Amino acid sequence: MNITYQLSLNDYQEAVYFHYKTGKRPLFIAVFLGVATFMMMVGTDYTNTREVIDNMLITFFALAFYLLFTRMITAYQAKRTYNKSDILSKEITLRVSGKGITHDKKNNNQIIPWSAFTKWKQNEKFYLIYTSSYQFNVIPKYAMDEKQQEELEEYFNKYLVI
Repeated sequence: MNITYQLSLNDYQEAVYFHYKTGKRPLFIAVFLGVATFMMMVGTDYTNTREVIDNMLITFFALAFYLLFTRMITAYQAKRTYNKSDILSKEITLRVSGKGITHDKKNNNQIIPWSAFTKWKQNEKFYLIYTSSYQFNVIPKYAMDEKQQEELEEYFNKYLVI
């Protein structure tokens, strides 16, 4: 099976957001919120209403800053990675078989065996195939018809863990 596509910057950024959305980031946010709330509760004099309100606002703005900062850094890093990469912005043809996936990047064929991949996940727009916790290949669903998507998922289910 052959899949030919070219990722746009927007596609790549959406795939990176999907990666982080389903990763450990929500756990980090919950821990941060829990620690901040605990620190606020321990350090607050509840007889002083002004101090209670100030501490609640500080906690809220610290969390909002963290969320905004990580979102901005993610967008910046994705854009930087896309612009620096010789591969991401070019047309790619993947050849999927029982041996693995062959990347055809303008006469630079490279086979990646299924054993090199650790897991896969999908949303309505992309398949992400992981080679480590933070390294993944993006395959957009718009590059395939429904039959090819089913065939690709069969390969994933046979050789990878979801």
